[in-house]
Amino acid sequence: MNPRGKAVAVNMESSESSFADDVAADEDGNVYVTDVMGNKIWKVSPDGEPLLVFKNATFAQRPGTLDNLIGVNGIIYHPNGYLLVIHTTGGDLFKVDPKTGAVSVVKVLGSLKRGDGLVLLSPTRLAVAGMPTRLVDSSDDWQTARVTGRYVGPAHRFASSVTVKDGDVYVNHIIGFGLGRKKTHVIAKAVFAPL
Repeated sequence: MNPRGKAVAVNMESSESSFADDVAADEDGNVYVTDVMGNKIWKVSPDGEPLLVFKNATFAQRPGTLDNLIGVNGIIYHPNGYLLVIHTTGGDLFKVDPKTGAVSVVKVLGSLKRGDGLVLLSPTRLAVAGMPTRLVDSSDDWQTARVTGRYVGPAHRFASSVTVKDGDVYVNHIIGFGLGRKKTHVIAKAVFAPL
């Protein structure tokens, strides 16, 4: 949507395989879209004009297909003016400067492997959807962080997105590997166990 509330189609032509996944917006209305196959982030203006592509070798922390099968995925814009981005199969959390494209790895104590959607609960706390869904805290503006809570959700489900309402965290378990013929997704209120 542009600033006037109209939907905008964006053509992000590329000769590489790509798969647009998660989206975040900054205070100026620019949109950032993760590409899980191309391990990059597209920056798009409020009017739908492609501005930049952030493709950085730092996004691939480990060699090989298995650790890069699903690349940069969940993304949020932090009120301090940067992006936080999760690499799903690698489990890395990145801090990205949206003006320069500079990328640094947030040193996280605990695993974020299979992390997907992100939501900022406060400037120092993040929820990461996945198997399991985790709470992550930082006291140094996301130079380092620590996994402080865990929510395991319904069995045979993969949590792909997370949101917050009135202080409660809700997780969308969209991919169901459930038993029987019924393959629906589940939205559940997360109750985190402290670690």
